Amino acid sequence: MELIVRIGSDPTSWAVPNASSESVAKNLGQATEPVVLTVTAPLAGQLVLSHRAVGSVALIDPPGGRVWQTHDWNPGHGSAPTAPLVYLASPAGPGQAPVYAVSSNINKATAVDDIVAAMKDGTMLTFQVYDASGTGALVINGAALPFAVVC
Repeated sequence: MELIVRIGSDPTSWAVPNASSESVAKNLGQATEPVVLTVTAPLAGQLVLSHRAVGSVALIDPPGGRVWQTHDWNPGHGSAPTAPLVYLASPAGPGQAPVYAVSSNINKATAVDDIVAAMKDGTMLTFQVYDASGTGALVINGAALPFAVVC
């Protein structure tokens, strides 16, 4: 069954396949390190939840086995970049907020591992990023980061 996950004040509803609210709630309640969930919409990738900094998580099972209808975050249907993308909490959600393209020298698994380590250790993490307006750095405070999605 598919589970809908909403985190704090971020407006996004994340689709987690083959999960139930009971199982995810139990895992979060017992977590001693960040929890990684596979998400399929609105971005497909790995959702990394901080066991320390996430303020609230709503876990919603769709009623009566209905399939939740998702919306495409990429209305232009352009090719996805080959470098990992990182989405951080935003009041606008992933359709309107920046999604940062990380250096192609880093693969998705490494980006997830680096975020998990920063959350676990409460350390700072810096990724080289590429944006339509230029290049630069994305600096993340692992101690304060409630969640990130790497896709």
